[in-house]
Amino acid sequence: MNYQAIFKWIIALCVMATTSVYAAIEVRITDGIDEALPIMIAPFAGDAQAAKIIEADFDRSGRFTLIDPAKAGQRLELGKPFNLEVLRRSGADYVVVGTQTDTLTVELINTASGERVAGYRIPPHPNRRRMAHKAADLLFEKMIGIRGAFDTKIAYVVANGVAGNQTFQLMVADADGYNPQVVMQSNKPILSPAWSPDARFLAYSSFEKDHSAVFIQDLRSGDKRVLLLYEGTNGAPAWSPDGSQLAISLTDEDNTDIYVVNVRNGAIKRVTQDRAIDTEPAWASNNTIIYTSDQGGKPQLYQTTVGGGDGQRITFQGDYNAAPSIVKNKIGMVRSLGAGFKIAIMNASSKESATVSKGGSDESPSLAPNGAMVVYATRAGGREQLAVSSDNGKSRQFLPIQGGSARDPAWSPYLP
Repeated sequence: MNYQAIFKWIIALCVMATTSVYAAIEVRITDGIDEALPIMIAPFAGDAQAAKIIEADFDRSGRFTLIDPAKAGQRLELGKPFNLEVLRRSGADYVVVGTQTDTLTVELINTASGERVAGYRIPPHPNRRRMAHKAADLLFEKMIGIRGAFDTKIAYVVANGVAGNQTFQLMVADADGYNPQVVMQSNKPILSPAWSPDARFLAYSSFEKDHSAVFIQDLRSGDKRVLLLYEGTNGAPAWSPDGSQLAISLTDEDNTDIYVVNVRNGAIKRVTQDRAIDTEPAWASNNTIIYTSDQGGKPQLYQTTVGGGDGQRITFQGDYNAAPSIVKNKIGMVRSLGAGFKIAIMNASSKESATVSKGGSDESPSLAPNGAMVVYATRAGGREQLAVSSDNGKSRQFLPIQGGSARDPAWSPYLP
C-alpha cells in the first residue's frame, strides 16, 4: 500500500460509516507480565475504590505483578502492626496500605525489611479518582524511579452515526478513560488533536469551515479560533516545546510539506521543500522536527531543523514507519513489517526499537509524558477503540471509552 493511499485513507476514515453507540468496554489486560515488581495493594479503609484505581494504574504500567491481598494472611491497615513473616510468604516485595475519607493517605511497606519506606497525603479534590492517580504517581516514582503519569489526560475524537448523518465530538478524559468530557461537537470531521505544553489548549484540524482548517481550543474558557485556513489540506498540528509555534502539514498545489506557524500572529514558514508527501510532524526540540515522508519510496521517519534543509532518515526497521510521537529519547510510531500495522517505540539514540502492540490495524500513537506508556487507536471486535500499551510491551489494555468510533488519541503533558 503506497503512502498516498494511506494519507487518503486517514482522511476518509473520518467520514466513513460507523457503528451505533455501544456500552463501555471493560479495561482488561491482554498479555502476561514477566520479571515485574511484585506488589500488593491492600484494601483501603474508608473508600475501597481508591485502592482499585491505584491497582489498575499499576496494572496498566507493565512494571508490576499484582499480588492478591488475600495472600497477606492478615488484615493490613494504615498505621497498624502486621506479621512480617506471614506477609513475606505472599511473594510481594512491596505492600501499599491506605485510607480515604476526605483526604487520601497511603504508605508503602518494604516486605524485606518491614520498613514503611514512604508515606503520602493527597488533599481533597472534587475528582476523587484524581486523588488516587496522584497517589499512584508518587508510589510509582518511589519504586521505579520514573515520574508517574497516571494523573494526566487524554484527548480523542468520537464519531457517532452513519455516513451522511455523523456527529464528531472532541473529548477529554482522565488517562484511564474515565470522567470523559465533551470539549466541542460538530457535524464535520475533527482530526488530530494536540495538547499545548501547558495543557491549556488543544489544537486540531477540522472541516467546520467547509474546508480543512487548524483550530485552537481554550480548555478553560471554551473559546476557539482559527489559526490556519489555506487552500489545500491543513492538518496534523503539533506544538513546539515552548508553545509558541505549531508545526503543520499543508498541501499546496498537490504538494504536501511541513510548515511552522506562529501561534500568536499566524505567521507561516515552510520547512520542507520536496516533491514527497511530508506530513505528521512532531517536535523533538525547539529546533528539530521529526516527520513522515515517502521521499525514499515508502513512508519512513525523517528529521530536519525548523530552518529547513534536507531531511535525514532515522528509521530503517520495517517497510513502513509513520506518525511519530516523541517524549525525551523515545519515539513512538506506526510500523508495518509486511503484515498489518502495529505500534513500535524506538530509542532515538541507539535506534533500537520494538513493537509493543499486537493488533493488525493500530494507529495514532501518543506517548505518555514520562514515555512509559503509549495510547493508540485500534480495531477490535468490529469497532474502533482506544488502547494503552506499556513501553516494554508487557501490558496492553483497552480503555473504557463510551460512544461510537474512538480515534486520534493524544496524551496530555503533566497537568498544572
